[in-house]
Amino acid sequence: VWEIDEMLQQLNEEMGYQVGIHVDGASGGFIAPFQDDVPAWDFRLPTVLSISASGHKFGESVCGTGWIVWRQREGLSEHVAISVSYLGGKADSYTLNFSRPASGIFVQYYKFNRLGRNGYRALRDNQASNAKYLRDALKSFTCEDGRPYFTMLDAGDT
Repeated sequence: VWEIDEMLQQLNEEMGYQVGIHVDGASGGFIAPFQDDVPAWDFRLPTVLSISASGHKFGESVCGTGWIVWRQREGLSEHVAISVSYLGGKADSYTLNFSRPASGIFVQYYKFNRLGRNGYRALRDNQASNAKYLRDALKSFTCEDGRPYFTMLDAGDT
């Protein structure tokens, strides 16, 4: 994201564009914030306009929990909101599928408060340790002729 941000800043300045980035943090949105030495990928970058995350993956919430956050209200398209009549007035609903149970929101709120930043960091560290253990085990498998049975496509040792 940081490399695309640099390119977009230059392009926007040279051409007078206002192109921004949406970060789809479906999985990484609950991993990157709790890793050390990860380059900026979020609202610290000027062209990042919105970020989505799936709480039901690494956020420890129930299935279907997810959200999107915009840097500014101006970035929120009017096509996302649905105006509904509610208690004698009008209200905007910003859910992508208007009628959804609230259990995921409550569970995620509880997890945020219960675990906090340190708790989510501990979960991420545990997941990384398990991934490294599995990776090392897979790397140890060899064919009869001594060649590695699996080819690792990334460094993956962190």
